[in-house]
Amino acid sequence: MVGETILVVEDEGISAIEIQDCLESLGYYVPSIAKTGNEAVQESFAINPDLILMDITLKGEMDGIDAAAIIKSFMDVPLIYLTALDDMETFKRMMDTQATAYLIKPIDEAELRNNIELALKNYQLKKKELEEEKKASLKDVQIFMRSALPELVHNIPISERSVFLSRFMRLFEQNMKPVYSQYVKENTQGPYDDLEDSEKMKIYFSWISHIYDDLGFRVQARSRSNRGVMTVKKCSWSHSRPQDVFLCLICQSIMRLTYSWTNLPGSVKGEPTTGILQSVCKFDYDMESEVQ
Repeated sequence: MVGETILVVEDEGISAIEIQDCLESLGYYVPSIAKTGNEAVQESFAINPDLILMDITLKGEMDGIDAAAIIKSFMDVPLIYLTALDDMETFKRMMDTQATAYLIKPIDEAELRNNIELALKNYQLKKKELEEEKKASLKDVQIFMRSALPELVHNIPISERSVFLSRFMRLFEQNMKPVYSQYVKENTQGPYDDLEDSEKMKIYFSWISHIYDDLGFRVQARSRSNRGVMTVKKCSWSHSRPQDVFLCLICQSIMRLTYSWTNLPGSVKGEPTTGILQSVCKFDYDMESEVQ
């Protein structure tokens, strides 16, 4: 059984082979060895490793710390430095990249094994804690929006609603934008900015649809080229809408705010309609239209 995937970044051929043999004997999978900083960045995006062993001194303009800084800015992965250097300046640079550990060459096999196991274990524990925090935060938002928000809005005087909307949207962004950012990272292989606008739109539609589904709405979303449409066929707040359209304004504000997180051009236009038996809202996303 193949274990965790480890990317080895080492420009000394013999050392690289020895490290690879050692890791494979311990049950880890080493699909490739990068020899330069540029190769390290490219291989990280290509294989999405569970851990990176990064030599600091590499040939070329980019050393291991520079490469690690680029990689860590796009993906969350535990990283262990391998170095023959032991000076304060290098140590400070390593700390800025949030490395898990660093080992001084020559590398002892037992020390390497223990540090890798510890790094992987701590990473999984941290990831689990973050997931639980994210779920708790999302659950709090869902409970508030599904049950408390309609009742609260109903009792807010008209004169105070603009202030409430402004505060609510700030809190919504504070809690939900990190959730969206994490979703983007989990659903893209490379840098988000390198994606085509149509791909960014698909990722956003997938996310916003899941969010509204979790809130008890029934939605359909589709995108094509530079346009997208999201239709809400069952609104969880529909029983309150005929008496209070302020909830529609909140929903429209959410759509516009979350779309702004995508950095896509254009605007969102909401078209709410209220029928006798159900409420249907349609949101048009047009990347060629002017921002409203």
